Amino acid sequence: MISSGKNSVPPAVSGRRFGAATLALAFLAGCSSPPIQKPDETKVKQFTGQGYQTDDHFGIATTYANWISGYLDFDISLTVPAKPGLFPLVIYLPALGETRSAGETWRTVWAQSGFAVLSMQPLVDDARVWSSAKARNGDFALLARERYSPKVMATRLEALQSALTEMNRRHSHGEAPLDRIDLSRVAIAGYDMGAYTAMAIAGESIRGVPGPVLPFSIKAVIALSPYSDFSGAPFGERYAGIHGPVLSVTSDNDTDALGLVTSPSIRKAPFETMPGGNKYLLTMSGIPHSGMSGGGLKPEAGEAGGPPGKAERSQGGGDRTPDGGNRGGHRKGGTSGGGAGDGGRTGGERPGAFRDVVFSPTSLAISDAAIQGVTTAFLDAYVKEDQIAREWLDKDASRWLRDRGEIKRK
Repeated sequence: MISSGKNSVPPAVSGRRFGAATLALAFLAGCSSPPIQKPDETKVKQFTGQGYQTDDHFGIATTYANWISGYLDFDISLTVPAKPGLFPLVIYLPALGETRSAGETWRTVWAQSGFAVLSMQPLVDDARVWSSAKARNGDFALLARERYSPKVMATRLEALQSALTEMNRRHSHGEAPLDRIDLSRVAIAGYDMGAYTAMAIAGESIRGVPGPVLPFSIKAVIALSPYSDFSGAPFGERYAGIHGPVLSVTSDNDTDALGLVTSPSIRKAPFETMPGGNKYLLTMSGIPHSGMSGGGLKPEAGEAGGPPGKAERSQGGGDRTPDGGNRGGHRKGGTSGGGAGDGGRTGGERPGAFRDVVFSPTSLAISDAAIQGVTTAFLDAYVKEDQIAREWLDKDASRWLRDRGEIKRK
């Protein structure tokens, strides 16, 4: 087995200091381009301060490595709290076309909240899909349908099983920093293609695809923008085998640049048809598909989970709706209360896989904070078995979200 890696601590966000020459250059640049908008930190803090707060907030350290198992090799990112002890594990699976570095917004907050977070793309071809020969021919939708096929999913699950078996082997030998992980408390989270894979691990039945046999049990699953379609088995049959805790995260604007999912409502099918019992559905208001990526929505950039150049567009400098007034929330161990919120994010629709979305950096930051709060509470509730977190999910999350989203439970 070959392993290589290096440790790095993600830099803290801090203000910038400019010298006179830098200020002059910034002034000249500003004459030819509009200023970069930043979130209103006061509004973001007002919103998050009334939401879910964990008792823990750790510094974190990230290790990058390459593992070889048989004929397969895996690029791994492992982020752990920078404090001695054992921590529950979240395995993060990125979207089609993404690498181990994806989902940083989610992975960082989970690690700061006391989880080890391992990120990987099980198949190299999934990470490199948009630079493949087929992609250069321009038929991205056909290529994506191939990558979502049962045949490729079976190969993907086999690869993931191999990677996690290798992780278990290294863990049993006390390899650092895997020796910091508690494998009796493991969750799987994924976005887009990663969500589809996570749901297959949770028990989704895909015709012709055997379920993976993992070396440890999975206590909870988070599906960020879950994939579903009308091919294959009926929904009731497809999701009947999912019995553990699952949180699905989507939005009323959650189509994708590839056109594989043309109606946001179909992403709710897994929640609506799987058996009840610790199942949650968070539906955000207005944010596009890439808003669930954990990578931020950047105008004119390739959409997360889609091919390069297929961007969801950010228009205008402000939100379409005014401030929504008090937004009830709850601090862990505290009481509900009001908090100022930024205006909602909405947009006019047009046919097909794209939407013209109107939002501000502040609204985007608050939406990110909402997903961070709900997903962290879910992990605390069902992986750490924290009853206060579960009570917050069931009683206070809806009051905190208000018109930014809706959370359902069954």
